[in-house]
Amino acid sequence: MPWIENEDAAIKAKLQGISVNDTNAPAGGLPVDVRFRLPENELAAATFPLILIERTRAEPDHQAEHRGTVVLGYTPEGQDSASAYLATDPIPYLIEYQVTVYARKQRHAANIAHTLSGRDYLHPRWAYLEVPEDGTVRRLEVAGGPEFHDGRDAQGKRLWQVDYLIHVSAELLDEIAAIKPVQTVELSTHPLGH
Repeated sequence: MPWIENEDAAIKAKLQGISVNDTNAPAGGLPVDVRFRLPENELAAATFPLILIERTRAEPDHQAEHRGTVVLGYTPEGQDSASAYLATDPIPYLIEYQVTVYARKQRHAANIAHTLSGRDYLHPRWAYLEVPEDGTVRRLEVAGGPEFHDGRDAQGKRLWQVDYLIHVSAELLDEIAAIKPVQTVELSTHPLGH
C-alpha cells in the first residue's frame, strides 16, 4: 500500500485553493500554485506566489507504538469497506514535511501565512489531514513555523519566504486480515456435567 504516496497527495490537496488579493489580480485573487520540490533548482523559472512541499523524512513513532494484533479503526486502502480488519504489529510513523511559501511581495507572503494559520490548513493547535484513500483523518502537527525570511533569487530579484515544518501521523501495515462475521449462534443451554 502506498502509505507515503497517500500522505503526499493529501498534503498537496490540503494546501490547494489559496489565492491572494492584489490590485492587478483577476477576480477571485491571484492563485497560489502548490507543488512538490523537484531535485533541480526551479525557483528561477517559477511563477509566484508559490507553495513548495518537500518530504524530508519518515521515521517510526515509537511513543505511539503497541504490539500484537489490533482492530483497525479504518479500512486499509484496497480492502472491502464492508469488513472490519485486524493488523499484526502496525508500525506508527511520523512523516515530516517542509512547506515553504515563496512570494515576490511581502504582503502576499503575509496573506498566505495568515490563510495557512486557519483551522483548515496549518493551524498550530487544530491542524488535521484527511487521507481519502483509507478514509482517515490524521494528526498533523505544526512542529515549526511560520518563520519569515527575505532574500533574493538567482537573478537578484527580491523573494519573500515563509517556512513551516509539519509532522503527519501514518501507519505501516504488514499483515492485515478481515474479521470474519459470526455465521451461527448456539442458543441452547446444557446443564453442567451433562
